Order: sequence, then C-alpha cells, then structure tokens
Amino acid sequence: MPDLPTIRLFDLNLVSAPMPDAIAALLARPSARVAFVNAHCVNVAARDRAYRQALETADLLFPDGAGLELAAKLHGARFVANLNGTDLGPELARALSSRGLSLFLLGAAPGVAERASAKLQALAPGLRIAGTRDGFAGLHDPQAAIAAINASGADMVWMATGVPHQDLWLAQHAAALDARYVMGVGALFDFLSGRVSRAPLWLRRARLEWLWRLALEPRRMFARYILGNASFLVRALRHRLRHGRSRDR
Repeated sequence: MPDLPTIRLFDLNLVSAPMPDAIAALLARPSARVAFVNAHCVNVAARDRAYRQALETADLLFPDGAGLELAAKLHGARFVANLNGTDLGPELARALSSRGLSLFLLGAAPGVAERASAKLQALAPGLRIAGTRDGFAGLHDPQAAIAAINASGADMVWMATGVPHQDLWLAQHAAALDARYVMGVGALFDFLSGRVSRAPLWLRRARLEWLWRLALEPRRMFARYILGNASFLVRALRHRLRHGRSRDR
C-alpha cells in the first residue's frame, strides 16, 4: 500500500486519510510507532524538546480534534478525517480481530485496562487481549513491564498514560518490545471502561467535546482547554505567518 497522504503543520507530517485507509495502511506496515496529535500536544511539544522529537520520529501521526482542523484551514488545507483515538480505537480493534492479531493494554489506573479490554472484546468479537498492566505500579519497573509485554506475545500495544509520558516511554522502549505496533492512546481506556463519559453525539459532531471534558473536570482541564486553546490559536496564527500555506504530500 502506498504511503498515506499527509498535511504538514507545525513541522509535523499529519495523516490526511479516511479512517479505514489509515488503519489498513498502519497494519500493512511490518512495524510502526503511532501517536495522536491534538492542540494540547502541539502546545506541549513547543516547550518539551524530547516530546517533540518523539513525535518527529514516530512512523505515523494522526490528527485529533478541532484545533488541528482549524490550523489546517488557516494554512489553506483540510484533513480528510478527524482521526481521534476514541473513535479510531474500536475500529482498529475490529481490524486486529479480523486479522487474528492480539492487543496489550498498558496504562491508566488499576483495574481500568481490564474493564476497557472487556468493552473492546464486546465491540470487536474475537479480539485477543494478550494482557493488561496498569500505569502506576505496573510501570514502576520499566524492564518488568517490557518483559511482561514480550512474554504475552502481543502484536500491538496501546499505552494510556497521557501526553507526553506515553509517547516518550514508547519512543524510548519501542526497540525493546517484540510487539510490531505501539500506540499512545491518551484517555481511551477511561472512555472504554466508563470511568469517564463521552460527550453527547451532537457535541462531538460540533467538535466541542472539549467543553464536555472541561465541564466534567473544570479544575484539571482549565489550563489545558481555556489557557491552552488560546495559546494554540496564537501559535497557529504565528505558524501561518511564518510558513505560509501548508504542503500536502
């Protein structure tokens, strides 16, 4: 399968393709490290050099959310699809199941990955869960976590410890993992397990799911969404002035 088309924003090549094409292209590769990029990720990457390098060296970057869509429009471009992890995850799980590939869930609070795996198996009958491990005691010893993943024989690892930790950890340890595919998935386990509820469909379609998250956790999310969104908009406008129109590939 040919390389996926991308849009270059913030000096990152972000996939611009329908979700089925993105999933098929990912699983057609012999191996891949995947990261999702949203407005918050761009803000963090601007001040964290190691995280930025983790994004730059990833094999595939999927655009997530209204912020990236707005930035693309400022640059005269348009993403074919919003490839956010919460929607892509179940579809990817079905693709794994149909191909007989297994999945390891790494991260989140104790018990959350187990509940998320049960939900995934209901959404994708036949999906093989190779194992689970939480993001607290389960990651205290990185070598023990790597050994557990490798012993499980998992084909893919989803890591849910948030930005920037998950992508930094995977960038550092992917070479030691036997799994062919690794992906940082943020809050996906929390959504799948029911620990955090998703916004109503009409809010998601309006690209306003961030307002729902802010309403659920105003203290924790204030800096990310109120201050962060303003910072991102300024950053997007500056990038447009400096670099002109985006280049599709």
